Amino acid sequence: MKRRSAGFWLQVVGIGHGAIGAVIYRDVFADMAHRSLVNSVPDRGDRAAAFWFMAAAPALWMGGRLLRSAEEHKDIPAQRAAGAVLTAVGVTGTAAMPKSGFPTLVGIGGLLLRRSLRG
Repeated sequence: MKRRSAGFWLQVVGIGHGAIGAVIYRDVFADMAHRSLVNSVPDRGDRAAAFWFMAAAPALWMGGRLLRSAEEHKDIPAQRAAGAVLTAVGVTGTAAMPKSGFPTLVGIGGLLLRRSLRG
């Protein structure tokens, strides 16, 4: 059985992040749908939280896709950098928000670091 790449799992996290955000913030998005999108997100509050939560989903998916390319082309420095960043963001996020998905980034980042340090 072929093991899934870290990039694949990061793409799964991106899709999951979007799905979870659509459920958690459904009332905010419903309210936004009844108004103009232009200038509808303030700097703070529920709308800002919903917007930035959802903005992370495609960024995570894209990062996973780029990481898959780095894995396919055996770009070890890119994998190591991604592992370090994902681990750091995951650890920081987990400390700030223990009941979140941030531990997933620690796992993916740690997997990348372990694989990239082995060569």
